[in-house]
Amino acid sequence: MPFDALGYFSLLEADDLTDEQTLKISYREKAKFWHPDHNKSPEALEMFQKLSKAYDILKNKKQRAMYRILSLIYTENDFPSLERLNTYKSADGIETPYLRVFAIQKIEKGRLKTENLIGTYEDALHFLKKTTFKNFINGFFSPHFYKALQHNIHEISANSHENLKVLVHNAAAFYDENKLDLAYLSALQALEYANQAQRSVIENFMRLLPPVQKAPQKFNTKKLRAVQLKPFLNMLYFVSACAMVAVFIFGTRTFIKADTQKINYYQTVHFEGGEEMADDMVGAKIFNIPVDKTDDKMLFHMTSNQNIMHGPSDKFDVLTKAVKGQTVRLTGYTADKIWYRIMLDNGQTGFIKGRYLKKGIGNLIPEKSQIILQE
Repeated sequence: MPFDALGYFSLLEADDLTDEQTLKISYREKAKFWHPDHNKSPEALEMFQKLSKAYDILKNKKQRAMYRILSLIYTENDFPSLERLNTYKSADGIETPYLRVFAIQKIEKGRLKTENLIGTYEDALHFLKKTTFKNFINGFFSPHFYKALQHNIHEISANSHENLKVLVHNAAAFYDENKLDLAYLSALQALEYANQAQRSVIENFMRLLPPVQKAPQKFNTKKLRAVQLKPFLNMLYFVSACAMVAVFIFGTRTFIKADTQKINYYQTVHFEGGEEMADDMVGAKIFNIPVDKTDDKMLFHMTSNQNIMHGPSDKFDVLTKAVKGQTVRLTGYTADKIWYRIMLDNGQTGFIKGRYLKKGIGNLIPEKSQIILQE
């Protein structure tokens, strides 16, 4: 008969459904045969004692059920005493049906060490956070860290046999203590890790218990895996933040340097007649206005005395000064239309803020002015 760790069912030719009277008859017949007073075989005493033990266990409904279900997870060599069956508890020493087993690898003194943790979901979450952080500190630059990480992530949902063992053991122990709701919930969760034959034994055990209308606790395996990747994410965030700060500092310094130092390159103004004029002033993106010296629509005049700048900013050097009423030609403007590029009488171009310009001719234009064609 399967799941008969100590051979008690086989010895008495019984099973789960054998009634007490049939069991008693079988025991008396076999005990009479193996009694040392009648049987001189060297093994007679041992067989007689084993028969008596088997009968004591199987005639008791509770102990028969405990023996049967414990035979799923134990062998003859490690079968526990039914009289001293202690429960597995959480990391805080609390009795609970919501336990799992996690085989966690730790880096200690440069070596990998595997430790079985039996605990609740909260125990696992705390322990994995702590272990992963310590492994990160102790061996991030060694291959041990990555082996341990891979192992621990895989083991979150790979310990089927050990989980079955803990849950079945606790189901029997809770049943022995008459904590029937805890026994039912432990057995219910054990079904998740059992094969078909094992499930049948567990379900028969559960029929002895009053059903509990409560869903078993789910272990969030995704979160248990994700928490182990947190050191990587933290490091990634840190490196990204440092990179952003470096880019900001470098970019700012470059901008300030470019903005405050005089840059010597020439900007060319094109005339409709094919003529070109270059000036050593600096600008941002300037929208050009074609220069037509016969057209007076782009002529403006100054509304006050102002400095004409080399570039579209007050930080550039002063090109020259313009007086109130001086007539100039508009040749371009910045995208925000704050600064305008103007041509002066001598042909030079510079920048002035648009609020200091007014459309139309102001003071009399000198005879040799470059801003308009004169006959």
